[in-house]
Amino acid sequence: MGRNFKENLRSELDYQDITIKELSAMTDIPYRSIENYLSARASIPPADYAVQIARALKTTVEDLVLGKDKNTTQNKESNLNKSARLFSKLPEADQTVFIRLMEGILKK
Repeated sequence: MGRNFKENLRSELDYQDITIKELSAMTDIPYRSIENYLSARASIPPADYAVQIARALKTTVEDLVLGKDKNTTQNKESNLNKSARLFSKLPEADQTVFIRLMEGILKK
């Protein structure tokens, strides 16, 4: 049996390193509502909320409902987005060190 909305949403949040609080802020969907979509009760959001969630996560409602192959080109782009988001959270000094490290690795 395939995965359900709850499992796919949790997987996508983990994959993108996004918290429920961050998703709530990104979508203006109440924290408790998102928490309910991920709980043991696992209610399914109304269509407008599902669309807001999918857009915020740069995925589709279909992928959240049916799941998706983590090896697709779209997910390679998600890796780039995740890397950029994580990089932006670093202090500026650490960003400089990281850039120098990457440049050194690429020169090999």
